[in-house]
Amino acid sequence: MTAQRLHVSSEDGPAVLSGVPAPLRGVGRAHSLAQVLDIALSEAGLRLGYDALMGLTGLAFRTPPWPEGPGLSAEETAAAVAALDAAIAGDVRLHQVGPAEDAMRLAQEAIDAGVPCPALGWGSVKESWSIICGYDAAKQRLLGHCLLDAPRERYEAWPPTAELMIALPGSPSAGGREVLTGAVQAAHRRWDDSGRARYRAWIAAVQDSDAPPGPEHEVAVELLADARTASAGFLERLAELEEPIPQSWLRRAAELHRRVVEGLEARGATHSPEVLAALETVGGRDAWAEQLRSLLRLEERAFEALRLSAVADYPPEEADLL
Repeated sequence: MTAQRLHVSSEDGPAVLSGVPAPLRGVGRAHSLAQVLDIALSEAGLRLGYDALMGLTGLAFRTPPWPEGPGLSAEETAAAVAALDAAIAGDVRLHQVGPAEDAMRLAQEAIDAGVPCPALGWGSVKESWSIICGYDAAKQRLLGHCLLDAPRERYEAWPPTAELMIALPGSPSAGGREVLTGAVQAAHRRWDDSGRARYRAWIAAVQDSDAPPGPEHEVAVELLADARTASAGFLERLAELEEPIPQSWLRRAAELHRRVVEGLEARGATHSPEVLAALETVGGRDAWAEQLRSLLRLEERAFEALRLSAVADYPPEEADLL
């Protein structure tokens, strides 16, 4: 951070980091946690990119737990932050925020160190992650960006209340190759532990229901498409660092996840009238359940390719992609 980035208007006035971009809707980054982490780490000098952060935190390999709420659970959030802490040099800490004094203190520590502070439960969009870019202790206000529809330079100012805040290191650096290998191994374990079961529960909920799924169903589809898009990007980037055989398996997994995304997009735009109308009918729900079954088969092959990338001494057959 340059000295000019932190502006302090007076001894008791606000301290603000200038020029921090806002998290945005509709830019192919549906996981607000990964988006604000990308922004904050970039401001701290570590530019990993959204796909890499999704991969390192494990969110690229997450399957939303439909028919439960599709958003991240407290356990999933904690696991994602812990995975990031293991992946980069410097402490990454998730804080459950208590009184307003806690939020103000955490914000002051972050901003004074020159690093924006991700926060959940703050500002005008409390259900999504925001980014704190400044504080005004005298007026008891935190300044920053909530999730926006379009870029904006001006910060919002709200009282220092939040559910969760993340403290990031002032000079983070990326871990070594073992971090990337660990992310792939964790991805396969996650599929075995929860991904497959979540797909099957999703299929059953769609096909067995006498009524169309609620609006959060489309959020689940959007989150799944976003995750597998990030997975494909992350795995392709990782493949470039590998020897030919593991490289071929990683690229196979990336290609299969692209096909998952294509299958999700083939149904039409999420939340569109056409998609929602189809789900109103029994035939439409049956067709969507069958599509999910085909996606499950692709996912099985993708995660098996991830497993084989670490142990196989032979490349995949070309016919395996058919």
